[in-house]
Amino acid sequence: MAVSRSVMASNRPQPSGQQVTPLTSTMFESQGLCLTAGQAVPQQSEHLWQIRRGLVRTLTWNEDGDLVTLGLWGAGDCIGRRLSEITPFQMECLSPVEMKALPITGQVLGMAMRSHLRYMEELFSVISYKRAPQRLLRFLDWLGNRFGRQVDQGRIIDLGLTHQMLAEITGITRVTATRLLNEFEREGQLLRLPKQRILLQFGTSQPERVASMARHRAKGIH
Repeated sequence: MAVSRSVMASNRPQPSGQQVTPLTSTMFESQGLCLTAGQAVPQQSEHLWQIRRGLVRTLTWNEDGDLVTLGLWGAGDCIGRRLSEITPFQMECLSPVEMKALPITGQVLGMAMRSHLRYMEELFSVISYKRAPQRLLRFLDWLGNRFGRQVDQGRIIDLGLTHQMLAEITGITRVTATRLLNEFEREGQLLRLPKQRILLQFGTSQPERVASMARHRAKGIH
């Protein structure tokens, strides 16, 4: 899995793509933290961060610079260096993020560790599929269940994930990710919407899904 995004400005090779914004643009408001997409979350040992809004991924990388996504975390989730023993370790904002500091107590730490274990196990089981089409489709389904917004036609994934990011997380190339998304759309399994949103369709046969997609394209969906 080739590196394509920088998540640490100092001690990682600088790949092509989006650069990390220096933390000097960080804003603190009432013990809250506001970061932009591409910024690294500070690794404080005295507290956890509870996400109020946005999407963060935890990750590591090997000596070749290949990224390994450890988890994806959204509103209500807690993240922090205390929740991982792996080195190197980074928390990268995939969108604008708002979070607040959460004092570490035994109860808070225990609940956060159980949540991390659950969702990391789910993610690893999804990306362990050998065939790329099945792996990507299962991952999209997992995203829909975890972060999606349910509508009559299915679930909308509104995370702003690029084809490159989908490729990085699932261990395929960006070209393969784009090709598979095109195939899934032709088959009526999903509909790509503006602003990098994806509608996962369910509960209908393939002809019905294709007809439904045509209606959505004509009318638009929010």
